[in-house]
Amino acid sequence: MSNRWNIAALAVALALVWAPFSSAQAEGLLFSKKFYGYVSLGASGWFIQEAYRARQDANDAYDLYKRAETSSSAQEFYDESRRFDTRMVVMGAMGVGALAWSMRLFRAKKEEELPLPRVNERSLRVKGVGIDLGGDLLRQKVQMTLSKDF
Repeated sequence: MSNRWNIAALAVALALVWAPFSSAQAEGLLFSKKFYGYVSLGASGWFIQEAYRARQDANDAYDLYKRAETSSSAQEFYDESRRFDTRMVVMGAMGVGALAWSMRLFRAKKEEELPLPRVNERSLRVKGVGIDLGGDLLRQKVQMTLSKDF
């Protein structure tokens, strides 16, 4: 019975993984820059909140360091204060970076698709002479057509 559940869970997981790839379009929600901008904005808020909490913990540890009675407890509180200060700097930098990235994503313009090349258009035109290259993949042949437009 357990083996059947494992196979069913594996099948559901594979379906969930393959489903986005089967209908992947550039217009979907998960492919939009605004979606990732909102995700990045939320992450920046969380990072900045964690930096603020780390700063409060560092201040508390430093107050305990100043009131410590033994040298071993003073060293422990001082190290803890430095650790929280380092965490505050790292989280603050990540928060600012995520905020800048989200602003960049919000201001980004929608990418335009390149137009498809025309089939009968000449590839190159030099002084009235047009050169058109074509090919056949099945017969493995290349055809070059020269035309004069004087």
